[in-house]
Parts: sequence; structure tokens; C-alpha cells
Amino acid sequence: MPGTLTLRVLTESGLAMEDEATSVIAPGVVGYLGVLHNHAPLVTPLVPGKLTWKRQDGSQRTAKLGPGLLEILHNRLTILVDSFSLNA
Repeated sequence: MPGTLTLRVLTESGLAMEDEATSVIAPGVVGYLGVLHNHAPLVTPLVPGKLTWKRQDGSQRTAKLGPGLLEILHNRLTILVDSFSLNA
């Protein structure tokens, strides 16, 4: 079974979402960025777009993000954004 990472999304209002994911795809400045378990440490800007992540059970979730930053460190992916809207 693939390893997981903790995905946290923060807005100026506080914690918007926290979930465990096996993979994450986020809208980077030069294109979409994929993140898996044990990714190298990284801080990068994000542009408005779609955030997609897969859970351990195989289900996939999506959300709309505003501009912001993404940090990955020790299997913890933190996203700081202006706006966040979870898709149903």
C-alpha cells in the first residue's frame, strides 16, 4: 500500500481542510505539480486552479484554490491560500 501524506489547507480564517492523501496535484506557476509520499522538501507559489488528491481508499477529491503557497516537508503538505472551495 502506498504511503500517505497529511494535506492541510489554511486560509486567513484558519484551517479550511485536513485529510490524508496518497497523492496530490496542485496548480503551480509553470503547470500542475504532483506530490507523493516522501517528496523532497519544497516551497512553491500556487496560482488559482483545481486541487486534486487521492485518499487511501482510492477515492478522489477536488477543490478550487485561490492564489497562495504550497509547502511540503516530512510528508506534511500545507497549502496557504486566499480562497478554498471544496467540491462535492
